[in-house]
Amino acid sequence: MTGHVPARPAGANPLAEIGGLTLGPVAGGPPVLHDASLSVPRGRVLGIVGRSGSGKSSLAYSLLGHVRPGLEVRAGTVRVAGLDPFDRADARRLRGRVVSYLGQDPASSLNPALRIGTQIAEAVRLRSSAKRAHEVRARVEELLLSVRLPADREFRRRLPRQVSGGQAQRVALALALAGTPGLLVLDEPTSGLDTVLAEGMRGLLADVLSDGDRAAVLVSHDPAWITSVADEVIRLEEGRIVGAGPPQARVPAPSRSVGSPAGGPGSESARRTGSDGGLSVRGLAAAHGRAPVLHGISLTVPAGSCTAVVGPSGSGKTTLARCLAGLHRPVRGSVEWREDGADRGRGAAVQLVAQDARGALNPRESVSAALTRPLRGVGRRSAEDASREALRLLGLVGLDAAVLARRPGELSGGQRQRVALARTLAAEPRVLVCDEITSALDPETASGVLDLLDSLRRTLGVTVVMVTHDLTAVARCAERIVVLDAGGVVEAGPVDRVLTAPEHPVTRDLLAHAGGAVLAVPDQRR
Repeated sequence: MTGHVPARPAGANPLAEIGGLTLGPVAGGPPVLHDASLSVPRGRVLGIVGRSGSGKSSLAYSLLGHVRPGLEVRAGTVRVAGLDPFDRADARRLRGRVVSYLGQDPASSLNPALRIGTQIAEAVRLRSSAKRAHEVRARVEELLLSVRLPADREFRRRLPRQVSGGQAQRVALALALAGTPGLLVLDEPTSGLDTVLAEGMRGLLADVLSDGDRAAVLVSHDPAWITSVADEVIRLEEGRIVGAGPPQARVPAPSRSVGSPAGGPGSESARRTGSDGGLSVRGLAAAHGRAPVLHGISLTVPAGSCTAVVGPSGSGKTTLARCLAGLHRPVRGSVEWREDGADRGRGAAVQLVAQDARGALNPRESVSAALTRPLRGVGRRSAEDASREALRLLGLVGLDAAVLARRPGELSGGQRQRVALARTLAAEPRVLVCDEITSALDPETASGVLDLLDSLRRTLGVTVVMVTHDLTAVARCAERIVVLDAGGVVEAGPVDRVLTAPEHPVTRDLLAHAGGAVLAVPDQRR
């Protein structure tokens, strides 16, 4: 599954073409995508990069004949295999058979009431020539193994809520591959994957494109990963294509050496906030149905500190996060928050910022309603005060007042993630459990969110548990790190020691696949 997608000659007959596409709000106003044109030859990989909200997903959606709610096509053409995806008859011939899509919120594409094996089997029957029971079962097992998931009966019988975010990402990818499509459109395909699986995605793409007759369009905020897999990269800024060319020329791989922000985790202010109380986990065990997920988890997170939880996809990170927030009942063990009493009047002690921001937000509720409801409930604010505070929280996460009137479906993935963080802050938590909150963000926005978390720790004494596969974020923000594998803690300790001298093979494997670069730990932590 590992490997590099080899360079391929451009075909004379493009599989997909977009010409002069302009998208704008139905009610009028400036376009969100302006005069965009691209060509995707067979056997090639096209990368699309840009900041959150730059129009990356909107451009990718157009290859499916889809625009976000509230937008319309103002000009331009789209063709896939010579067909118009915006034409209903052509769309029925294209979707799932000629073009398949994997979104950045994979869990939202899975039916929560159907078992994983059943969902993939239905896609196989609908989109492939396999019809007999043994043929369908063999194809389901083949698809699961191809995306590095178990193919046994126990895993196939799990419901979507019983798998990790990274596993849900790969189940959705298996669904996308069920009909052997000619064009794969993947929106942030590595956002829920650990470093080992993210690198393994290269090998999967190489296998899918090996016959030279298929193509892929990849939307990503990870320039280093795009550089390693794409033949060409286009960059979007504020809805306009501002650059196109070979990935090396347009997207230099960023340095993995990171420094601590001023007054960051190693500072005296951060150490002072952690002097009293904290989050204590003792002997925690959890299961999904009869399948054990966590066993014997014990850890302590001092008040005002940041502890990172890392590990391979499926190791139990998300289940641990949900247990900490009281959203998943453990089989045994305890989770306790202790404090000196100074802050007991604030909101719920532990709040979760979920990995699936789309699923965490009410699709029928505006951003304004999502923020003001907890503000009025926790702080007993007037409607006017709640509106002012909602605007302030949006500013904290890098969004402006224009977002308040929108619903989640009208936002980009990065914007939804920041709204989810703002809503969590509205509840005035003492512990923030952040599950992959930077996975859908571009590097600049992710850096701003990490700075925000550090500021909350220093100014409010908020305690942070960061569940992540981004080891640069760990090196930047956390003081301690806990490594999970197969539901247990395999290594734990100070960040500087674990990242520079890992003892367990799982930790060493994660570091080895982190872009092949050394993670520099700030001096003030030593």
